[in-house]
Amino acid sequence: MGKMKKKICIVGLGYVGLPLAHAFAANKYNVVGLDINNKRINELNKNYDRTLEINESELIEIKDSINYTTNIQDAIDSSIFIVTVPTPIDNSNRPDLTPLIKSSELVGSILKKGDIVIYESTVYPGVTEEIC
Repeated sequence: MGKMKKKICIVGLGYVGLPLAHAFAANKYNVVGLDINNKRINELNKNYDRTLEINESELIEIKDSINYTTNIQDAIDSSIFIVTVPTPIDNSNRPDLTPLIKSSELVGSILKKGDIVIYESTVYPGVTEEIC
């Protein structure tokens, strides 16, 4: 079975998203790494990961297969979106779904018929259908 030639957009480049983006890019998938933090994007473009999940040589080896950006329009030709944003909890241990909602709105702004959206965030049952 041949590899898919679809572009993959990873939304959120933290502890989950960056290693996932690296895994796809290392296997020669065309990846858009999207994060709202401009400083984070600048660091990754300089082959530096402050989370220390991916080292400099690993970032260098994938630089031709990944585009780090803060602009959702750079992912307009992606057909698979994997949302890996955090789901923090408040003082009452209730999940703050704001990052998930904002990411869903962002992806939804460029979503096309047939695109796939995958959520890699810890949420309670029903969130993706009811909230996202």
